[in-house]
Amino acid sequence: MIDEDKIVVHAEPVERDRTNYIVRWDLAFDELPGWFEQLWTRTDDRQRYELCCIPFFPYGVSLGDIVEFPDGAAPRVVAKSGHRTVRLIVEDVAFAHERHHELHGAIAATGAAMEFCRFRGHERGYGAVDLADDAQVDAVLAVFGAFHERSVISWEWADPKDG
Repeated sequence: MIDEDKIVVHAEPVERDRTNYIVRWDLAFDELPGWFEQLWTRTDDRQRYELCCIPFFPYGVSLGDIVEFPDGAAPRVVAKSGHRTVRLIVEDVAFAHERHHELHGAIAATGAAMEFCRFRGHERGYGAVDLADDAQVDAVLAVFGAFHERSVISWEWADPKDG
């Protein structure tokens, strides 16, 4: 039985209007046994799924990638979209609750798409940012640097390369 408190959900997937199927990514393959992430996808054959949200926990996948889910095995990327993903944690809980709009606005100003993920029992804010091109990479990393210097966020690459 799956513990509902250990399912990461995407409340507002960036390409919600394109989705027709939700998959559950087993995060045991990403060193989080017992955890799952609900990913919004598009599929025509229920064998290959295009990611329509920005993955938070899985490494090596980004918005628009095509993924297969073999039974009992780790999900497999069969086609990369060319996008990259960074994820962040809002370390300052007061900032996460009262001033997150500052961070969200700064990222939105770069043209990059962002999703906040939520799961029960965690007060800090968690987000994933889609980087469609090198200009967005530079702009978003500059924003992250400014907030990191103030000890507001920490961040890491989730999918640094497009191939």
